Amino acid sequence: MKIVFSRRGGMSYPQFQAHMARFKADQTVQIHWPVIDIDEIEAKDHSTRAGLQLADVIASAFSSAVEPDNFGNCERRYAETLKPIVYQRYGNYLSYGMKPLPWFHQMKLTQDQQRFADFYK
Repeated sequence: MKIVFSRRGGMSYPQFQAHMARFKADQTVQIHWPVIDIDEIEAKDHSTRAGLQLADVIASAFSSAVEPDNFGNCERRYAETLKPIVYQRYGNYLSYGMKPLPWFHQMKLTQDQQRFADFYK
């Protein structure tokens, strides 16, 4: 599997590679590492690939669910609508379909953010 990001400001791709290396070293993280080449993680302009544009839409839905807008509100409906197609294993969405860093229980969440975290528990 090749990981390709939509290039954007503020994202540190070397830092993401370091996160992946930490996951790989952590024996409790169950990822089939032979299919992932951490050194080949790259970023492309989203205008060059339709798949990146789709990924941006989905990422925006989840971002809107946890990042407060200018009025301090989170919009969970888009991410909640996607739940039926989010990857999960035995009902576990968090760590399979999405992996918040840090984990939700390690964050100080607003009520809106907590409702979103509870929806995906």
